[in-house]
Amino acid sequence: MINVLVIDDEPDLLEITRLFLEQTGEFTVRLAHSANEALGLLQAHAFDAIVSDYAMPGMDGITFLQTVRKKGNTVPFIIFTGKGREEVVIEAINHGADSYLQKGGSTRAQFAELAEKIRQIVRRSRAEHAHQESEKRYRAIFQNASDIIRILDSFGRIAFDSPSSSKILGYPLGSLNGKDPLNYIHPDDRERIRSDLNAVYKGTNTGAPSEFRILKADGTYLWVESVANNLTGVEGVNGVVTTTRPITERKEAEERLKKKHDELSAAFEELTATEEELRQNYNELAISEQRRAETERMVRDSEEFLKRVITDVREGIIAFDSDLKITLWNPFMVEITGSAPVDVLGKKLGECIPLSKDTEIPHMLERALSGETVETADIPVNLGTKKKSSIWVRCIASPLTNHEGNIIGVITVFQDISGRKNAELELIATTRELHESEEKYRSVFEAKNDPLILADVETRAILDLNQAASDLYGYSREEMLQMALLDLSAEPEKTKEVLDQKAARVALRYHRKKDGMVFPADIALAYFNLKGRSVLILSIRDLTGVQQIGDALRIANVKLNLLIGVTRHDVLNSLAVILGYHEIIKDREVDAATRDLMEKQEKALVAIRNQIEFTRAYDDLGIKSPLWQHIGTTSSRAYAQFINTISFVCETGDLEIYADPMLEKVFYNLFDNAFRYGEGVTKIRLYGAMEGTELLLYFEDNGIGIMDKDKSRIFSRGIGKNTGLGLFLTREILAITRLGITENGEYRKGARFVIRVPRGAYRLMK
Repeated sequence: MINVLVIDDEPDLLEITRLFLEQTGEFTVRLAHSANEALGLLQAHAFDAIVSDYAMPGMDGITFLQTVRKKGNTVPFIIFTGKGREEVVIEAINHGADSYLQKGGSTRAQFAELAEKIRQIVRRSRAEHAHQESEKRYRAIFQNASDIIRILDSFGRIAFDSPSSSKILGYPLGSLNGKDPLNYIHPDDRERIRSDLNAVYKGTNTGAPSEFRILKADGTYLWVESVANNLTGVEGVNGVVTTTRPITERKEAEERLKKKHDELSAAFEELTATEEELRQNYNELAISEQRRAETERMVRDSEEFLKRVITDVREGIIAFDSDLKITLWNPFMVEITGSAPVDVLGKKLGECIPLSKDTEIPHMLERALSGETVETADIPVNLGTKKKSSIWVRCIASPLTNHEGNIIGVITVFQDISGRKNAELELIATTRELHESEEKYRSVFEAKNDPLILADVETRAILDLNQAASDLYGYSREEMLQMALLDLSAEPEKTKEVLDQKAARVALRYHRKKDGMVFPADIALAYFNLKGRSVLILSIRDLTGVQQIGDALRIANVKLNLLIGVTRHDVLNSLAVILGYHEIIKDREVDAATRDLMEKQEKALVAIRNQIEFTRAYDDLGIKSPLWQHIGTTSSRAYAQFINTISFVCETGDLEIYADPMLEKVFYNLFDNAFRYGEGVTKIRLYGAMEGTELLLYFEDNGIGIMDKDKSRIFSRGIGKNTGLGLFLTREILAITRLGITENGEYRKGARFVIRVPRGAYRLMK
């Protein structure tokens, strides 16, 4: 719950404020009738936010705010008053107010906005407090660490040193900042440490410690051990963090041990009677020690390698003890079953995967425990996986022995062969379907009313065609079978480019008939293998009639827009005259009721003018033919029309879409919507993703977002706080070329508009 203190000299307004806030279930409200009463409550109670009137007898809201801030109280503060002057807002903000809300308008909307402002500033205040506490904890740890903690920048220079550095090395705190740390390393160690540090920067050293001698302020060297971690790009660090601790005592102990070893060697040499024998024994002992160390290293390496194999292998590995209870369950088994090791260790397989009891797996485990290596056939089994009800597996079980060769359990490998098995089954089904469908091909091909052409992908030679294709181009079947696809095109270079890209559809291309007539065509292409040969089939639609109708419609639209432009000009002139007369009448003495009517009339007239002016930008809607447009260039032009500090990132690369020339206005309206209603937007991102054969363009911000109840309404005409036409016309512009738009962002996390582009209306240009 959010504890709120509300101060106002109007008791009824206090009570209605309390009722509206507490009915949300998020607030507890304490009331005060004056600033002095509120100061007393602040001494006795803690509040998450203060809402204060401005004009109050005795002490006004600004003076009360100053008093609260002087006492060191940083509780979020909102001025809620009927005063609407700009200087009051500026004064409130200058004295530490977090927000300002003017009384008036719709009561429900007013208190809803007040509740939302309280939520926002309290949420922000709590986040800032948590951040400050976190910084204090980390600062305390850093300041009191006994090891030397350093941050090196991207050039390898010291960007920050912990206080322990000064205590251990003797240099004044901060005096080494900006210096090259390698200059303070013993010359004999410097190149080795330089190499280790370079490995950290490259990411090939992820935490191996290094030992070296470091120069102290008094000119002596100190043995240290250091570990470095590359945190370049991490906010607040952006560098390599090194942790260094003195190891002088350990080094001295090693020197003493070496000295003792040398003394013992000398003693052995003095024993002349058994000198040779002792030397031989010593050498054998040293060799034995080396072999033991090498053996231990090899065992450790082998164990580490085995651990990595078990962890990384894309097969399930399970180990069982002599009672066939599970002792090992690797990550791949977690992936295919959804069961973690803690849920299965110590249990039998049938307890973890009950349906495995109905397979040959239990018998296989018993045979492996008796000393056999057993492999099952391909079997379908339900492993309890969350991804699918059952999968195809092949199991291999072998006896697990100790170093004496005694069987102590079973090691089992589960191979997920679902992909291969399903492919085999699909291949069988496909082969059967091919035999059945080959006979149907010819009858379907010839019966198709649309012109169809079958061609070789590599040579582009025409392999087959139906009668409709022959009728369209005017060639006989025999003539076309001697031709290639480019022979039919009136723009062969563009046609070759489309075929090279293996596009699925070409919205508009120009072809040439036998009589030389050029006609527009819509072409759909499909690629497949026919008896081991890569072929494509083209379905051609003659757009001559469609284009003629489109040209006629565009001419009609031009004439209609010319008429609309003349009408708009005359209406705006008439509105200017009416508004002029209205201004003259406003200067005359009229009663209050008449003046109120005049103000309403003026608002209506201004709204009419704004609506007419707004439609001017859409005069060319649907007049010009669609064209390919670069998403990055078009969106950036729209963004450049605004003056703001909000960042915009476009991640679409060389993507182009086929859309109405007013696509730039679509992005302008989306930017305008974010800037007007985003509430705290700092970043806008535009990127794309594929969904099946369609391209989805995402336009998202990190503002307040859109409430679920409004998502289906925002594209309707008249919805919105400005003209109510922006998003409505955005949808209409996109619909001209069969593009759709929806909004699926999460409220309070930002708005996200999704433009759906069908196949054939997008391409990547190199």
